[in-house]
Amino acid sequence: MDAQVAYGFHHLRNEKPYLAQGPISNKLIYSGYSCTQGWFLTPCISDPNLRGLKNILRMHVKKVNCSEWEQVAVPKSVRAIVALNLHNYASGRNPWGNLSPEYLEKKGFVEAHADDGLLEIFGLKQGWHASFVMVELISAKHIAQAAAIRLEFRGGEWKDAFMQMDGEPWKQPLNRDYSTFVEIKRVPFQSLMISGE
Repeated sequence: MDAQVAYGFHHLRNEKPYLAQGPISNKLIYSGYSCTQGWFLTPCISDPNLRGLKNILRMHVKKVNCSEWEQVAVPKSVRAIVALNLHNYASGRNPWGNLSPEYLEKKGFVEAHADDGLLEIFGLKQGWHASFVMVELISAKHIAQAAAIRLEFRGGEWKDAFMQMDGEPWKQPLNRDYSTFVEIKRVPFQSLMISGE
């Protein structure tokens, strides 16, 4: 859902740049999109099959030093999946949080570091949950830590999946007859942009 809001804001800013000329107007527009795109109105959606991601998404992860993909269940309440390789998200928030050693051990996680080669994968349930996560009153729904993630989208009632990477949103078309895969993994070579080539 956060990618859908980002997509709407991005297109409005491109079509009518005079509306989005400063941080205050941008935040107001973004908030307006958040309220109108179903982020805060999940119970109002009449069809339960359209409420969560579990209906269109299968998620697989690859653990460190492992060659096999392992399927991870998407909690039925989750409406947005986020995979981070940094501590911050959404203007510097830390939704993964500083977890206790006991919790880390119980869940099979390790302490998150930007250079550990792991993605922290968590879910946001709806607008109120995301709001409380962003002000660090509660934590996000921790799903996995992995070296790679593979998302398989299946069409059906949903025609599109909204996605964003590094703040760049797009609408991914879905089809009933075949799956769409998105794979995020660490590559063994440095980015051409970083090396200046």
